[in-house]
Amino acid sequence: MSNEESSVTCPDCGAEFDVAERLRTHIEAEVSKELRDKIWSEAEESFANRLASEQEEEAEQRKTLENKVKKQRLELNGLRKDKIELEDLKENRKIELEEAKAEATRQAKRQLNQELDEKISERIKEETADKDLKIGKLELQLQRQNAKIEELEEQRTSSHGELEGEVLELAVEDTLRNLFPRDSINEVKRGAYGADIEQSVPGPSGAVAGKIIWECKKHKRWNDEWLATIRKNAIEYGADTMVIVTSTMPEGMESFGMVKDVFVCRYHEVDVVSTLLRHAVLKANNERIREQHMMSIQERVLEYVSGPEFAMAMSGIMQAYEEFEDDLRKEEQYMKRRWRARRGYLRHVIDSVSSMMGRLDQLGAGDFEVMDEIDGRAPTGFLVIETIEEE
Repeated sequence: MSNEESSVTCPDCGAEFDVAERLRTHIEAEVSKELRDKIWSEAEESFANRLASEQEEEAEQRKTLENKVKKQRLELNGLRKDKIELEDLKENRKIELEEAKAEATRQAKRQLNQELDEKISERIKEETADKDLKIGKLELQLQRQNAKIEELEEQRTSSHGELEGEVLELAVEDTLRNLFPRDSINEVKRGAYGADIEQSVPGPSGAVAGKIIWECKKHKRWNDEWLATIRKNAIEYGADTMVIVTSTMPEGMESFGMVKDVFVCRYHEVDVVSTLLRHAVLKANNERIREQHMMSIQERVLEYVSGPEFAMAMSGIMQAYEEFEDDLRKEEQYMKRRWRARRGYLRHVIDSVSSMMGRLDQLGAGDFEVMDEIDGRAPTGFLVIETIEEE
């Protein structure tokens, strides 16, 4: 189409315009608007989708971040709690350590004080014992000097050891008397054979429960021959316990103890040793008494059979039997009608005595002197019965 064909003249104003151009412009405008609207719509949709996606992603990130923050907060709280507990533990540990150090220090001080007290006490006992011995020695020396000054001057060197031994003996004797006023403390006279001191311990009934003999030795060296000597003395005195009080202990002994069957101690240990040994003597005596009351029935029977009470009872039985037998002989002539009854009585007595003697013989009493005497006086009743039956 040419321009002339597509041109149109307005009837009103006579203006001429191109229809095709106007249509193209109009179409282009409509297409442009549609495209613009479509692009804008797609852009809005895309933006909305992207915005929603970004918001969702942001919400997810926010949630993740919140969870992370919450987790970190929990971890932080746990760390704070652990830190507090750790600090408390450190503080408690520090306090315990300080208390342990303080307790160890106190314990060490107590132990040190105790050891010092024990050493001081032991030293005081030794020094006190030595002083007591020295005081006793001086007192005895003064007494003897007043009695025999010239004699002591002549024998001063030779009798020094003997004098110290006698002082020790007197000191031990005084200690025992003060500790046990109920006991019998017997001093062996000077020059007499035997132990230095004999201590008899009474039981609850007042009878002697046991004996303790004491030997006092004041020598520079220990002598094993003292053991054999005190054993002989124990046999002679019938003592249960032997003690040697010495100023010099056997080799290897620091304090009181036993050398075989003999107790050995020093003077300052006498109070402890004597108390322990006296308790042991009383306990052994109680056990001995308890065993004596636990005799068997057979032992009691044997004890009864071997005693005078059984002998007197059997003597009475035999005497009654003999009197009865004699009376039976006298009445034999005029009491034959009753002899069967009396023979039954007699047979019963004989059987009873025979049964008793047989039982005692089974118990082992046949060897006793009283049983021999009874056998020698055996009843002759069976002879009497046999004679009557023959008649």
